Amino acid sequence: MVSVFLKDDNIKVNVSTGKSLREIARKSGASMEFGCRIGDCSTCVAKVLTGNNLLNKINAKELLALNAMGTNEENLRLMCQCNIEAEEGEIIISYFI
Repeated sequence: MVSVFLKDDNIKVNVSTGKSLREIARKSGASMEFGCRIGDCSTCVAKVLTGNNLLNKINAKELLALNAMGTNEENLRLMCQCNIEAEEGEIIISYFI
């Protein structure tokens, strides 16, 4: 199991491989807003504070959306595009950046 800590809502959940961060946040009652759900709107941008290596690599659609934001922040991801690929570990994210 992977532990996901949604820092801004003080929510910690244990999840299995294959789940998206968006799905985890939505099901756990997180306060984050979600727009398009497919990586176009960038509403679900979050900063991965710990555990970026436990997620899938950034895909072309996500990279395009993040580049369009014009920020120099590191470790930003779109929660709708992030899937957990590891069997165990800890992910800490903040979505009020």
